[in-house]
Amino acid sequence: MQSLLNILRLTIKELRAFRRDKVMIVLMIYVFTLAVWLVSSAASTEVRDLTVAVVDEDHSPLSTRLIDAIRGPLFKAPELLTAQQADQAQLDGKYVLVVEIPPDFERDLRAGREATLMVFVDATAVAFAGNGSSFIQHVLSQEVSDYLSPGTSSASALNVVLRSRFNPNMTGEWFASVMQLMNSITILMLILSGSSMIREREHGTIEHVLVMPVRPHEIVLSKIFAMGAVILAASVASLLLVVEGFMGVPVSGSLGLFALGTGLYVIAVGSIGLMLASFTHNMGQYGLLVIPVIIVMILLSGGMTPLESMPEWLQILMRTISPAPHFVIFAQAVLYRGAGIGLVLNELAMISGMSLVALALVLARFRKILS
Repeated sequence: MQSLLNILRLTIKELRAFRRDKVMIVLMIYVFTLAVWLVSSAASTEVRDLTVAVVDEDHSPLSTRLIDAIRGPLFKAPELLTAQQADQAQLDGKYVLVVEIPPDFERDLRAGREATLMVFVDATAVAFAGNGSSFIQHVLSQEVSDYLSPGTSSASALNVVLRSRFNPNMTGEWFASVMQLMNSITILMLILSGSSMIREREHGTIEHVLVMPVRPHEIVLSKIFAMGAVILAASVASLLLVVEGFMGVPVSGSLGLFALGTGLYVIAVGSIGLMLASFTHNMGQYGLLVIPVIIVMILLSGGMTPLESMPEWLQILMRTISPAPHFVIFAQAVLYRGAGIGLVLNELAMISGMSLVALALVLARFRKILS
């Protein structure tokens, strides 16, 4: 009971110290609000509103229909230009795509002759050029097929119907916003847990703590619980107010289950942060040490690129040494697919096991330092 009281008192001390750290408070507010929106929405790489110019030298009903087929949300309304105007406009970077419909295009197709429709692509915009050219090719070929042979596709032997579950419109913002929230939890928990120890050293208050009748595990747990509580509260608030409320991203799963998994995860990450802090003496050293750890944990967590695309040995390694892949799998299952605890029990067990291992290692390190 006395140990629990000591942990509670030290936790309150850590929260008071955090409250006085205005820079960290501003950083947390920014990361869980504006940064989530900027990364997932404002800096989106989705193909939308592509600029298109059309050189129509056919002036047939088919060419008119092709021009009408180029519409939002993938494309902006196309501009009709002459060939010389289109060349100059693309040189000036005004249009990503230029569609040139040659003379007698419809007449040649109806006569069974070969007809060529050209699409000029500004490949300096790599993402737009690759995806945009594929999209406009599909749109134009489908429109030509429907115009010349209406009903052909419905009469074919195979009719493939695609239905996208959990994200029907394939909106990248839905995925990016939640994954950015997961990354923010990892980054801030590493920074706050480690900086709480570095701050004690730089301000000279660590000596005051060491002469108090407290044990190493009480110091460690109080720092993890204090910073973990702040991160957990901020992440849940961001999920409800920013992701679901402001951005309109539907959250399907249980908020309580998400909070449980996040609580276990912040304990593991906080322990890693304290472990790294035990090898440094100031914030400069800690920053240099923690940056590569953050990069590896985020890039190889499966939140930015699928784990399946990585070499098998790397998948096994990351699942063994890092709790981040298990947390990403857990968060995606709960928040996207509405999974219950039975489906994510294995991931929760892995995160819990890693939390215990990380706590044991950091406690052993702190006992060695204090002795």
